[in-house]
Amino acid sequence: MRTILIAAALLAPGTAWAASGDIGCIEAKLGPTAMQRIGDGVVAAVDKGGNPAAALDADRDALLAARQACRSAGNWSPGAVQAAVSYTQGKATKLGAEAALRNDGLDAARLAMAYAALPVDDRRSLIEKASAGALTAVTAATKGAQARRHVLLFYSALAAIEFYPAEFANL
Repeated sequence: MRTILIAAALLAPGTAWAASGDIGCIEAKLGPTAMQRIGDGVVAAVDKGGNPAAALDADRDALLAARQACRSAGNWSPGAVQAAVSYTQGKATKLGAEAALRNDGLDAARLAMAYAALPVDDRRSLIEKASAGALTAVTAATKGAQARRHVLLFYSALAAIEFYPAEFANL
């Protein structure tokens, strides 16, 4: 039951709210087109062996403006800004990874349930350096190297979406 609830929360639309403002503020200011473009760029960069951060280049000015507007409106600390930016990157990456997974013939909803079934420490590890348990789950999801990269991106994005709101709320 816990797995289904976590998966439903991860797939549900909307943003997380914290006392100091809305962690989804940057995403809202960027809009769906820029978010999808960033997510697709992250996937393309990873597929080419490049730096996923380069996916932000096309929308850097808009991202900086959104970040500043949200910081001012919410009186965010530097830590809260970083958590919100990381959360926004996770949301964008999720969009790009979902499209890539569809092209790979994989079901994002099924993968989200598999992610939710991982122990919390394995899920949290996907934010920085994936644990052996998280990598085993990625390997079990599919065979091809490219599809595995997409699953890892998807799981990492889900981890960002799951864990950064709590960090944001505490900053």
